[in-house]
Amino acid sequence: MVTPERDRAADELLARREPLMDAVIDRLKTARRAPGDGDEREDLARCREDVGAHVDALSAALRAAGAEQFSEYCAFTAVFLEGLGVPRSALGDALDALSEGVGEQLAPALSAIARETIAAGRRRLDASPIVTPVALATIPAEAPAPHDERAEAAQALERAAPRIAPMSVALGYMRRPADALAHGAWRGRCLEDARRHLAQLAAAVELETPALFGDYADWARTLLTSFGLDPAELVNHLRALGDAIAIALPEHLAEAPRRYLAAALVRLTAGHVEPSSFVHPDAPLGTLACGYLDALLQGDRGRALRLIREAVEASTPIKDIYAHVFQPCQYEIGRLWQMHQISIAEEHYCTAVTQAIVSQLYPLVFNADRAGRRLVATSVDGNLHEVGARFVADFFEMAGWDTFYLGASTPAQDVIDEVARRQADVLAVSAALAEHLASVHALITAARGDRRCRDVVLLVGGQPFRVVHDLWRQLGADGSAPTAEGAVHVAKEILAARA
Repeated sequence: MVTPERDRAADELLARREPLMDAVIDRLKTARRAPGDGDEREDLARCREDVGAHVDALSAALRAAGAEQFSEYCAFTAVFLEGLGVPRSALGDALDALSEGVGEQLAPALSAIARETIAAGRRRLDASPIVTPVALATIPAEAPAPHDERAEAAQALERAAPRIAPMSVALGYMRRPADALAHGAWRGRCLEDARRHLAQLAAAVELETPALFGDYADWARTLLTSFGLDPAELVNHLRALGDAIAIALPEHLAEAPRRYLAAALVRLTAGHVEPSSFVHPDAPLGTLACGYLDALLQGDRGRALRLIREAVEASTPIKDIYAHVFQPCQYEIGRLWQMHQISIAEEHYCTAVTQAIVSQLYPLVFNADRAGRRLVATSVDGNLHEVGARFVADFFEMAGWDTFYLGASTPAQDVIDEVARRQADVLAVSAALAEHLASVHALITAARGDRRCRDVVLLVGGQPFRVVHDLWRQLGADGSAPTAEGAVHVAKEILAARA
């Protein structure tokens, strides 16, 4: 409970911030003896900044949750400093010196309140584990420096990710200990988010495409907002991530990731427009799409199937049902999940219903005149989203191709062997996230290096390729298209140009 005395103590701490910092540093210098070389003086300068942060955190805690909040601050500060090689005892010494300075410079009644809070933080340093979850209690040792100073920043980022992720979370909670209290069990999710941020960032840096990470940051903001979280939390966390990268990586390797983070932060702080619906009644087959989507969301798969059957009986082209009903409804289901308006279970149900209905249409899909061409379609290794690649295969089938759909997350060598065995003319690869792009590039490289696939047209698709339109060139593919139907046209044009 915040009382006038606690507010007064907080005011006095801030009013005496500089003298308190001087007093603490004097005590620490005396305990260590006078600073000698330049490195020691530099250490004391950094220590002075740390002491200022301790005073600020103490003042903020007195105005809020008091001892509990300051204890969280001390715990995460200890974790962060130990990750930098500073022993926990050094923080304890600084807190002891701060307590003595407070006792000297504040009125007895006010100093007693502040010193009681410091003592609680000091006791927290003896806890084991000092924070929960345990994964946040220890920051891994620094990864070995790359032998080649010209090593790619993305590779360095991936190598250091196990260190950077917990470091960034600890730093974030140091700066906002009230969030540490409020998050509770969600702290583990924050660590998972940090790992995901790093994977997406590394993928964008690898391909030199800041827009990829910016798009991901927009997506993450929408998702967090749908859960009722303040978007400022994402901004604060990405700032901490950038600072942790600056600490963990050499300057020349940290520059690109930090620049990409800065660009994403500009987007995040420039205002937010929620993604609009993909299903509109005035679009082609819009009434059917709206009814079908409603049936899916109501859990009425019988009505969903009847709507599609009636459209087929009314001579609606199958490819139009795919392009204007199934595809936009799948996009909309993903958007609704992102907006936290449906659960993962509901999203899976809707997708399963569409896949079941699509399978019932196959006698019509496979009825087209044969074109004498073959396609292998797959989701790249690691990508569990399979509907997009399946739609691509079905559109090729409707164009008269013989298609072989391999499903989700297929290992690269198995894909190449199947392309060779089926004597495919085209290989279509789907990637849902930026973190899948390394696997796409590896598959393309392996296919180019296999003489059996030398003449195969390589097409790529998925969300990253819609964000960065020429990304397919960077990965070494032959082309890309924003829609499944468009992929058929691209493949035909490439093959015609080769003839």
